[in-house]
Amino acid sequence: MKIAIPTWQGRVSPVFDVAEQAVLVDLNGRQESDRCTESLRGMALHQRAERLAELGVDVLLCGAISWQLEMLLTSGGIQVVSLICGDVEEVLKAFRNGTLKNEQYAMPGCCGRMRRGRRRGRRRGWQDNR
Repeated sequence: MKIAIPTWQGRVSPVFDVAEQAVLVDLNGRQESDRCTESLRGMALHQRAERLAELGVDVLLCGAISWQLEMLLTSGGIQVVSLICGDVEEVLKAFRNGTLKNEQYAMPGCCGRMRRGRRRGRRRGWQDNR
């Protein structure tokens, strides 16, 4: 399994759409077998999605991401786990150990842990109370 984590100063980049690089980690089970860094500098959204697909990425662990880029990635078969923050090594360890859902890895202000799918469509609320 190949994991991509956009980075900034040793931490998960806050916004994938503008991240300049990503760490790519190959995992065999829970063990890391290979690691490299890929430049994303100057790439448009579609180029980022295409490049990760070319590199064989299975899972993207990232901070915020635009819905357009998320759709490009998921339509290309890449699983997106967004709204993640923290030190890259700690996040990778949590992913391997199955503890990435812990609150310490949630971006500030992201309550409810709605990381794996955004709510779409009309929601009940003030609009329905006419």
